[in-house]
Amino acid sequence: MREWVSMNYLDHAATTPIRESAADAWANHSQIVGNPSSIHGAGREARRIVEDSRETIAEILGVHPTDVIFTSGGTEANNMAILGMARAQREDNPNRNQILVSPVEHHSVLDAAYWLVNDGFSVLDLVVRSDGSVDYDSTTDLVDRHHSSLALGSCMWVNNEIGTITDIPSIGDLFGSRSIPFHCDAIQAGSLLVHGSRCPGSFSISAHKVGGPMGIGALILPRGTKLTPISFGGGQEKKLRSGTIPVALVAGFAQALVEARTQAEVEYSRITHLATRLRQILLDVGAQVVPNHGDTGPQIPFAMGVDAKDCELRSGFGATGGTQLHNCGKVTEESGSFWEKKEHGSHHSSITYALFEGCRGQDLVQLLDAQGIFVSTGAACTAGIPQPSHVLLALGYTEVQALTGLRFSLGWPTTDEDLDALADGLPKALTQARTL
Repeated sequence: MREWVSMNYLDHAATTPIRESAADAWANHSQIVGNPSSIHGAGREARRIVEDSRETIAEILGVHPTDVIFTSGGTEANNMAILGMARAQREDNPNRNQILVSPVEHHSVLDAAYWLVNDGFSVLDLVVRSDGSVDYDSTTDLVDRHHSSLALGSCMWVNNEIGTITDIPSIGDLFGSRSIPFHCDAIQAGSLLVHGSRCPGSFSISAHKVGGPMGIGALILPRGTKLTPISFGGGQEKKLRSGTIPVALVAGFAQALVEARTQAEVEYSRITHLATRLRQILLDVGAQVVPNHGDTGPQIPFAMGVDAKDCELRSGFGATGGTQLHNCGKVTEESGSFWEKKEHGSHHSSITYALFEGCRGQDLVQLLDAQGIFVSTGAACTAGIPQPSHVLLALGYTEVQALTGLRFSLGWPTTDEDLDALADGLPKALTQARTL
């Protein structure tokens, strides 16, 4: 029996268990002997598996196979994009020495961008709204004022801590219309991608966030995009990312995406139900859900995707086409109510963040852990010392408030039994935490 089966695991935004079919694909290819760069028969067989997997991944993500650059995961893909694209732009034009990023990015983007300050770049912050989504109008103003000096713009699609979805098709098109390279951290947006949503510019994806193996991801780099390598060696992956390609991991990655797409419609209904129930469990114990737009606030069940080619997404998230399934399937009843909401961005239903007054998030994690319930604070830790979430601080919460938060995230194995355990265990943990 798999270890996670006996857990009440609610931390899928950190990593989700490998799907059985992906584990089988990995195991079936783990004894492959050939190096995919070798020209003998064993090497050619390994190369065939890699390229077949690359084509499968590209088809699901709606990109060309040559756009798929395999990496060790999302962090490397983000680092490659931020460092490599910015440097390539400045090599062509020394005046392009500014980078636009949002203050709620994952540290693999933020830290890379601010590292470039040591290399003569400056970093400008995109404006985020109270829900954590990037504001389109303010972004337009920033891009128009700085377009001649911008080397790169970057913002995430789904926030990894609070689940807010930014209108990436519109933001990316804005940069593209000004001939400014754009990168998107799409690591938490796997369900959007398998539903057929479009991501303009380059984007990053990680296998273990979609039910694949750890240690493999990809940078999707559209043909013609300039990128200066940040590592050197054998020149694999179009001389952009050197290192032997892990054949079995690549095969598991491809199979995880295949299954995620196959199960997309089933997961749509299932995660919607679980997310609604989770929210109510949290509200029943007096938690403040972040972002707080009320019980009927805009939700996209399991981050239901929107194909911008048909829905004309723009500032305010108004749309005429509704939420679409892969290849523009039927508009759902739930999506109709969502698109009437124009005052906020949308929200990824598999991620729920909540504040618990009078408690420290770290204490709650440990108390729930003792009951076999696994959640996270969503906050970075340095040397074991809890730090307030930079995302919450960017949204205007105090450090004290930010330290009271927990992130609950759902995934493909989550069941009602997991939420039963939370409903039973959370009140006990809260009582204990408030006495510490």
